[in-house]
Order: sequence, then structure tokens, then C-alpha cells
Amino acid sequence: MIRNIKYLALMPLFAVLLSCVSEEENLDVIFEEDLDKIETYIQNFPDEYMKKEEIEGTGIVLLFTEVVEEGEVAAFRDTLAVDYTGMLLDGTVFDSSIEQTARDNGLYSESRTYEPYELVLGVSSVIQGWHGALSLMKEGEKATALIPSYYGYGSQAAGSIPPNSVLVFELDLTEIRPYQP
Repeated sequence: MIRNIKYLALMPLFAVLLSCVSEEENLDVIFEEDLDKIETYIQNFPDEYMKKEEIEGTGIVLLFTEVVEEGEVAAFRDTLAVDYTGMLLDGTVFDSSIEQTARDNGLYSESRTYEPYELVLGVSSVIQGWHGALSLMKEGEKATALIPSYYGYGSQAAGSIPPNSVLVFELDLTEIRPYQP
């Protein structure tokens, strides 16, 4: 009887250990599925793109639709201004800094200002995928960023964004203001 109680007492520990392993395995499966979805999206990309860049090991891909030859890419702690439209892979728009896009997709709010979003690269509280994508861009460039769910909202839903969603962002880096210590 006492031996059975010891085993019962250890059951929660085993359950926790097993759930950690399966959660990690589950994240790997979701990540691989995200990579497949991104590859399919790229193969069916509706616009021509001038160049493709990837952040190795992350699955984040940028398809540049406008490229700037001169200039520097954004750097850590630079202040950036970005016009953007966020979508799901099926084209459902969930957010935009562009008034007409918001109106066209039933997202317009009179209480919001529609102008480029400002953030400090590597510091501001935006999804990790944005920091990664924007670190590959120069002022004046436009790109479509494909962001695996791990670098977006992960297993959490966010507004109209379902859990484990690959995110598509049309990004227009309108301004880079270098960091001033």
C-alpha cells in the first residue's frame, strides 16, 4: 500500500516531464508545418519580387518588391517608421497603418491615426518577427515578410489572429533615424 502511494505521489512529476517533451516536439512539428506553408505561399506569390532574403534558422523570409541600392540596413536601437498591412496566409487582413486598406477591409477606426508605425529596432514591444524582418531592410524598401508563428504570436490567439498562425506583413520602411546615444 505504501509503495502504491509513493508511485501515486510521483505521477504528477512524470506527467510534467512528459508534457514538456511533447510540448517541445509539438513546437517542432508546428515550426516544420509553418515552413511548408511559407514555401507554398512563396511558390504562389501573386507579385513579382526583386530579391528574397531569409534569416537562417528562423524561417523568416522577406520578398522584396522595392529595393534600394544605396544606404544602410536598419540597426539595433534605430528608430524606424513603417507602413504595414498584416494578413493571414489566406489574405485576411487583420491590421494596417494605411487608412484606405483599413477601410477596404472593414478595420477602420475613427479613434486611430493612420500613419507609419514608429518603433525602436530590437527594443520596442512588437513581435520578434518584425525585429528580424526590419533588420534586413533599408529606408525606402518594401517587402513582404513571412513570419512563422513562433516569431509571431505562437500558440496564443491575438484578436482575430488564430493560434499558431503564419503571419504575412507588407512592410514599407519609410524612415530610419539612427540611434543617438
